[in-house]
Amino acid sequence: MESSGSLLHCAEQINAKGDNSMQKMRLQKRKLALTAGMLVAVIFILDGAKRQIFRTDTSNSIVVDGSFRSNGVSNANAGETVPFTLDENGQPTTAFEGIKYAGFNETEIDSSDINQGLLVLADAEHPVAAANKDSMVDLADCKNEFYSLADEEEHVYLNADAAEALNCMMADYNSATELDDFVVYGTTDTFTGSGSSCDRYFQERVTGNTVDLALLGADSIIDYDGLDEEGWIIENCVKYGFIVRYPKDKDEKTGESYCPWHLRYVGKLHASNMQKNGLCLEEYLEALKTYSIDDPYECSYDDAGYMVYYIPSAGEKTPARVPLSGNYSISGNNSDGFIITTKK
Repeated sequence: MESSGSLLHCAEQINAKGDNSMQKMRLQKRKLALTAGMLVAVIFILDGAKRQIFRTDTSNSIVVDGSFRSNGVSNANAGETVPFTLDENGQPTTAFEGIKYAGFNETEIDSSDINQGLLVLADAEHPVAAANKDSMVDLADCKNEFYSLADEEEHVYLNADAAEALNCMMADYNSATELDDFVVYGTTDTFTGSGSSCDRYFQERVTGNTVDLALLGADSIIDYDGLDEEGWIIENCVKYGFIVRYPKDKDEKTGESYCPWHLRYVGKLHASNMQKNGLCLEEYLEALKTYSIDDPYECSYDDAGYMVYYIPSAGEKTPARVPLSGNYSISGNNSDGFIITTKK
């Protein structure tokens, strides 16, 4: 009986061990299933994070200075905007290229746009077509009380940004000097005949970004020489995006002697860059040719950072890398390429 009881006891132990083994196997299977599930979840989370990091919002509109063509990135024609994941042969770019130009797209600039924009060079050697006055504003309708027009009955056209800057500048001039003696003698159509206060013709007037100034005298309009209290305009116009287009000691570069009465609107950033570096427009455009998207000119204005780079013209269509954000402007130089200005 003892032997029979021992065998029974051994059998019970064996069965117990078998049950334990089965339980362990089930537990291991559950652990493996749980681990696999967690691994899949981690992969999905990482993939979602990756997609979020590299997701690009293309809803912003391209911001373009002057009268340059303006399109929204999201609704550009398929032939005009190409994802920067393919090379010129339609093959995928290398991983290095994709990282290097992350956040940029490639667009095409038409050759006809080389004579459009705020920085376009316009002179006898580089003529430009007249800008469309329908896209301008009439100073007779929107000027403030701090300056006059040579003929209040005539239409005096100016690009909207330049007109707004002019109004701000003249209001601040009045605050600083208590004077309101400036006269806008002309913009796109300045009288330069005998007895004119602005007796030199400049081809760039047709761009709609220039202002010719004179002063109210006791009995008539008199020439503006940039001196006395009125010199405030020469000293401060850069703050409003204007430059003295033909400054002192730049005759050899511009081909024109000092002309304080002729201002050119180029925007605050570029006006500031020219002043800080002591450059006239010709010198500035030449200097910018040394900067590319790989080595851009980095600058700042009003606590914001900017990059400026040059792209040489490639004929009928010029490929250009531009930010996907749409926060950039393009200007032709009316010679051999384009200047792209982007905000960081």
